[in-house]
Amino acid sequence: MFRRDLIDLLLENPMSLVQIARRVDESPGQIADDLNHLLHSLKHTEYTAAIEQARCRACGFEFSEGKLNKPSKCPQCRSTWVLEPRIGIVRKELKP
Repeated sequence: MFRRDLIDLLLENPMSLVQIARRVDESPGQIADDLNHLLHSLKHTEYTAAIEQARCRACGFEFSEGKLNKPSKCPQCRSTWVLEPRIGIVRKELKP
């Protein structure tokens, strides 16, 4: 799988790292590396990343957008009931 194929996969279709890895039959670590590179490369394309940050289902705490992996537990309430971050790609809006 090529990194540019990730754009087609994630275009208007946010997915978690594990979902992407299952879809393309790669390890989550390899997909994380490819995604990090892709997110930096998007600056030079007509696309931009739309990342839904990880969130604790117990207390609602929202993690920072920088991490693509699922946090193990919430730093606020110590719950392990955490939603994975979801990564999507959308087209940049053209300025008139």
